[in-house]
Amino acid sequence: MQWDDEKIILANPDILSETHLPLEIHARESQLKETALCLRPLTEGRKPMNCWLHGKPGVGKTATARWTLRKLDTEAGITGVYVNCWEYPTFFAVLERIALELRMLGAEKLSTSFKLERLKKHLSNERLVIVLDEIDQPPPKERNAILYNLSDIPTVGLICACNSQYVYFGVEERVKSRLNPTRILFEEYTPDELFDILDQRARYALAPGTYTEHLLRTIAGLADGDARIAIQTLKNAAYLADNDDQKEISSSHVKRAWNAAKDLKKTYLLRKLTDQHRLLYELIAKNAGILSGDLWRLYLKTCNTRHIKPIAVRTYSDYCNKLVDLGLVQAKRAAIQGKVREFSIAQ
Repeated sequence: MQWDDEKIILANPDILSETHLPLEIHARESQLKETALCLRPLTEGRKPMNCWLHGKPGVGKTATARWTLRKLDTEAGITGVYVNCWEYPTFFAVLERIALELRMLGAEKLSTSFKLERLKKHLSNERLVIVLDEIDQPPPKERNAILYNLSDIPTVGLICACNSQYVYFGVEERVKSRLNPTRILFEEYTPDELFDILDQRARYALAPGTYTEHLLRTIAGLADGDARIAIQTLKNAAYLADNDDQKEISSSHVKRAWNAAKDLKKTYLLRKLTDQHRLLYELIAKNAGILSGDLWRLYLKTCNTRHIKPIAVRTYSDYCNKLVDLGLVQAKRAAIQGKVREFSIAQ
């Protein structure tokens, strides 16, 4: 392998990119096996089981789903389409994405029902696996339409992925009945598992002798179970070392890179949420330790001041839970009578 003289440490940055799919997926053997079992009937010409992958960000859901698509394509000749529902948050947009990936002819008409019928006709004798990543991002009405209609196609298997299984419980009963997925939990990575992931990436991304096992283990310990943050920290540290004209990555580079990665994760998560989520986060950030009832009243007051239509109280509770699920906000039971929680920004 030829190393770039100008970037003697970070020789192959693509290996540390978020879109890179390694040949092996570490520490997710059971999830890969369970996903494969759900989709196996498709290889035998039968209707498959759908999958619902859930777990915190950075625990391998997307990598597992994309790796499964690649395996089905290479070993069984089954086509797969990956759809990020944050980028395509409506049923029409999802169908548009699928039609584009399948190079479907005659699907240009701007009609959701027309595109759906064209897709069904196209798949009458074809098998397809669709990954619906970040399925929690579309509004409930759109999410229900996506899941209900796509799961109705006999030759289609769905892999849905999101941060929480509770999104599934929130879909309409008729959708749950038709979708009937196998729910597969992804736990946070252990430090040893993150070290294995970093070690695999570093061997191909970094020049030999520019990092140590201790440095990788340090990053693995800092990442708090999140592979995305661990990999981003290593990449940032390598960039910093290169920019400093150093021959190897130091602990100071890791410290600076870790702080940047933490901020990047927070920005990334907040950017994907609604304005109402961000407003609640803003109010909690300005009022550490605020009680749930006080937060609700402050939220209503702020909406009135800013001329914003407030969400319903039940939705408010769901939004607070979402912030907690994403690790942006910490919640603990308040030391007073009743089901009162105390909110603060996660460190």
